[in-house]
Amino acid sequence: MKNILLASVIALATASAAIAPTQAETVVIKTHDHMHMKKHCRTKVVTSWKHHHRVVEKVRVCN
Repeated sequence: MKNILLASVIALATASAAIAPTQAETVVIKTHDHMHMKKHCRTKVVTSWKHHHRVVEKVRVCN
């Protein structure tokens, strides 16, 4: 009888430990700015050489 009771207690503890992480919720906080996400862009100057001439380009980099 003690073995059956001990086995059921261990099984219950194992099952609750396995279920707990799946029951966890992810909290997402949305603000007004999140709905209208703004791109943060900047201008980067790239200098390269083509056919013995220096070429300067302005490239827009956004994240």
